[in-house]
Amino acid sequence: MNTTNNNTIVALNNTIDTTNWLLHSSLWSLRIVCPLFLVLSPIFNWTCIRIFQSRIYARSSTKWYFIFIAIFDTIYVVVTAPLLFLITFQIYILNWNVFLCKSMLFFNYLSCQISAGLLACLSIDRLIATSCLSLYRLNCTTNLSRIVCLIVIVVFSIVNSHYLIGYTIDSHGYCSIRHYKWYEAIYSRLNVVYLLSYSIIPFTIIAICNLFIVLTVCHNKTNMKKKYDSKKQIILPNIPHEQNSTSRDVPKICEKPTKVLKFQTCSTTNNTINDNKHEIFVSIKDEKVINNLLDSNVAWQSHRIDHLSDKLLLNDKEPPISIETLSTSTENKQSHIPLQGEKSLLTSYSVLSSPSSSPSTNSQKMGVQLQITISLLVISISFIFCTLPNCISTIMIQTYTNDEGVRKFWQAMNYFSVVPLLTTHSVNLIFYYLSSNMFRERFKEYYFKKKT
Repeated sequence: MNTTNNNTIVALNNTIDTTNWLLHSSLWSLRIVCPLFLVLSPIFNWTCIRIFQSRIYARSSTKWYFIFIAIFDTIYVVVTAPLLFLITFQIYILNWNVFLCKSMLFFNYLSCQISAGLLACLSIDRLIATSCLSLYRLNCTTNLSRIVCLIVIVVFSIVNSHYLIGYTIDSHGYCSIRHYKWYEAIYSRLNVVYLLSYSIIPFTIIAICNLFIVLTVCHNKTNMKKKYDSKKQIILPNIPHEQNSTSRDVPKICEKPTKVLKFQTCSTTNNTINDNKHEIFVSIKDEKVINNLLDSNVAWQSHRIDHLSDKLLLNDKEPPISIETLSTSTENKQSHIPLQGEKSLLTSYSVLSSPSSSPSTNSQKMGVQLQITISLLVISISFIFCTLPNCISTIMIQTYTNDEGVRKFWQAMNYFSVVPLLTTHSVNLIFYYLSSNMFRERFKEYYFKKKT
């Protein structure tokens, strides 16, 4: 019996020693990490704000989401990192005066909840952009996104205003709640509100939206590839064989025979059919130029048929052909292009193009949308995995309030979980840089290229 009791006591002492060691290690991790992120977070987030204010993001509906996320991430780290760093040395600045007690608690909870809420709104924006393009074009604008951000800020400010009302410095000099009956009655439920607003609801929205975004992107990419392959096999044999093997009007420049390609084009005006038809004779020296012209005709037909799907994602196998590319190809091959009619080749090409924008402009817009969506997926995954440990440890601390040993263990885990929590609010710049070539080019332009 005595041996059993001795073994139990030894095991208990070992558990206590292990828990104390974990708690001590967690404190040292905060002492190292907090000053580091206190310096890095403002620099990184300010860089993000500057880049998202650049011209390429000017018309994107996601611009304000990214900017406000960076702002409140900075506020969270600036408030939380010094507070936790001083707590590891048993310095409680919340007890110094009423202003610090109220303001630091308020901004700590407010900033993290706003960041999570804006990330959820950004996920919804990207889901609409990938799933319902017509609805996205009508409703998702920069002005609307700015209004949504302001609404989220106002709502969470009201939700967390109880910290400004219910906390004060008590008679013992501690930052604690006021002895209001109504506040004491609801105070125990505030942790539930915090978990709902910071973790459960944003996690659910972000996870569902990102799942549908990935499925939609993969589905659209597969459909575009199939349509392109089928059109490449069907449309090319149906092109009218209106080519002459030789040209009598064009002088011989080289030994290769000159080929003449004749197109019949129609303008978009409401004139008679006979007035609209023009013949364009293109004298060229190589079959590659013919292929380029035919491919541009195929790309135009594909662009008109699949206008909505082409706005969504980039198709790597179907690059847009601009006027500059066409002219460069003809110049390199020493080609001669006489025109029959009033319109030039440039005018004919512009008539064949989309009435709203050129294929190169559309491809640029598609690239912007795709890279923004990828950046969202990256920071969303980072947010979920970095904040989930802190939420779990917080719940476990509240659960084991009567068991001191277990509570110390989860307290140590809670301190450790602060490291990834500060990380996800500080280093989004790295995720943007790695996931977006557009963001990377702007970053290099601002900080590495010398100004002339």
